[in-house]
Amino acid sequence: MPEESMITPVPELNQRKRTDKHLSFAVYVITILILTGILLTLTILMGMHWVWYFFRSQGYYFNYRFSFPPSSYFLYMTGWMLALIIGALILSIVFWWYQWQLYKRRNEHIERIKSLKKSLIHWLKEKHGIDFHPWSGGEIQLSIREKTRSTSFFALWVVFSYLLIPVGIVLTLVAWYWLTMDYYIHEKGEIQFFYQLSEKLKEKNLSFHPAPLQLLPPRNMVLYIILMIIPGVNLVWALWWSYVLFQDPNVHFETHKFWEGQLEKIVQGLKTPSPIPSESPLEILKKRYAKGEITREQFQ
Repeated sequence: MPEESMITPVPELNQRKRTDKHLSFAVYVITILILTGILLTLTILMGMHWVWYFFRSQGYYFNYRFSFPPSSYFLYMTGWMLALIIGALILSIVFWWYQWQLYKRRNEHIERIKSLKKSLIHWLKEKHGIDFHPWSGGEIQLSIREKTRSTSFFALWVVFSYLLIPVGIVLTLVAWYWLTMDYYIHEKGEIQFFYQLSEKLKEKNLSFHPAPLQLLPPRNMVLYIILMIIPGVNLVWALWWSYVLFQDPNVHFETHKFWEGQLEKIVQGLKTPSPIPSESPLEILKKRYAKGEITREQFQ
């Protein structure tokens, strides 16, 4: 396909698959559980082996004299420790890779949609004379929620999660709060925008359905944070909140697929059609003769 034919006045519509990536919570949980299970198994086996060696070296269970293990045994235990360290490192990499994907796709999606709105407004004005000035009831809150979350914050989040755990926990709550509420407020702003866009398109007899396929549910962030502080409960609640972080954007992206599918058709339908070459009188007669509309004598 020639490059010119791929040019569109609303290029952000072609970028949806790049920014709106679905992430599987099931794959994430299964991977984390498998790696955690391997680490626990290695830890238990190493502990059992240490106890077994201790009692074997004494000759019987209740002799508390301790003989220093040979150097070969320390090499053996070093192998166990290396296995634990490597396993923990892999687990950390997987966890933070998924956190980064959640963090990054939030930024990429919102930035694309802000650009999409501008392109739509410009396209409607320049090509079809539709003067569109969208209004949002919560513009200040929306602008705050749609700010790009910095990479430096994410880096600090990772570092403090290991060097200063209490600070790392606080940063985790902040990041998860953003990843939950930003989508919710962002979607509310989009619904207002697309309802207003729908009214403008009606002026050109164009149909656009702005109702989302599934609204993101409101989340009680105070309750979420309190439950994350309670020992024991926080482990179960962290699992649920993680599910929300995966699922809410996935649902939102399905709504965007519905919205932008309509917009793609509207943009394509409003493009100036390619000129159809006119048919000669002879070609018209041939078609009419083939359809039986005229006789052989009339054709000749």
